[in-house]
Amino acid sequence: MLTNYKSILSWGAAALFLFAACEKDEPYNEETDSKDNALVFAAKSNKGLQNLTIFPFADTARTFTFGASIGMLGKPASPIPVTFAEDARAFDSLNRQRLSSGQVPYERFPADAYSIDKLNVTIPQGGQTSDLITVKYFSKKFDSQKDYLLPLSITSASGYVINPSVKTVMIVAPRLSERLASKTGWTATASSEELAGEGLVNGRASAVIDGDVNTFWHSRYLGAEPTYPHWINIDMKNEIYVTRVDLAPRQNNGNGSVRFNVEGSKDGTTWTTLGSNLTFNPANTSFQAYPVTPGFQRYIRVTLLEPRNAGTRNTHLGEVNIYRY
Repeated sequence: MLTNYKSILSWGAAALFLFAACEKDEPYNEETDSKDNALVFAAKSNKGLQNLTIFPFADTARTFTFGASIGMLGKPASPIPVTFAEDARAFDSLNRQRLSSGQVPYERFPADAYSIDKLNVTIPQGGQTSDLITVKYFSKKFDSQKDYLLPLSITSASGYVINPSVKTVMIVAPRLSERLASKTGWTATASSEELAGEGLVNGRASAVIDGDVNTFWHSRYLGAEPTYPHWINIDMKNEIYVTRVDLAPRQNNGNGSVRFNVEGSKDGTTWTTLGSNLTFNPANTSFQAYPVTPGFQRYIRVTLLEPRNAGTRNTHLGEVNIYRY
């Protein structure tokens, strides 16, 4: 009986030991003040240049936020104050790289274009990320033809090692640059289409927005043959800030149109002239670029006014590209 009692006590002690072991935090959950192998870094600094949203310009302020983080085995047992500052050395270093590659150097943020609510943050006890710094900026204060840089680096972290490769957040106010608008989801209609004589793809209005310069829209010529003017109407589904319209002719036939207008609309009913009496060379198979009166538009209409060969009633067009900010 005594033996059984001792056995029960032994099993009980073992169970208590196992329970205590299970209750103890895993190393990655334990709080510690050890700085061994701990690195403080700037969140978002590992994601490259942080481009601010400058366009469309607005009178009201926009904001950009970031903070500090720590990588360590476990969690900090005490709060970790972290200090940031504007980094002139990082600014100069990046500009040297730009100059050596033939780029125009960055400008500093204009003093009246931004404000920073604080430069001191704290990673809390048991936490891994700090509270956030907020950069408030006014897009209208930046010159749209210049690039601006604001580098903010960690300068101290309460004795913790600062990771040198990810200590700086590079905040950029980029210059406005045209880019090709995505045609995903767009639709096109026309004054007429040749649905029978040009195969399954060619002849249709959709061919001018399919991204393939070798397909083409053709006005109708079988059964009936409408005469000039002919038009293509592109619905971009959302308003974008249009800056340029490029046209490419049909690639295997240079007898297209030589003059056209470009119009824009926000509702498909009221149209505004963006370019008038523009000249086009249908024998030049490259895209031909036409800067237009810039502005927000949902619809773009290209109206072809005159054939290359007098007396020709029909027309065709290869592709329409639209550029935007």
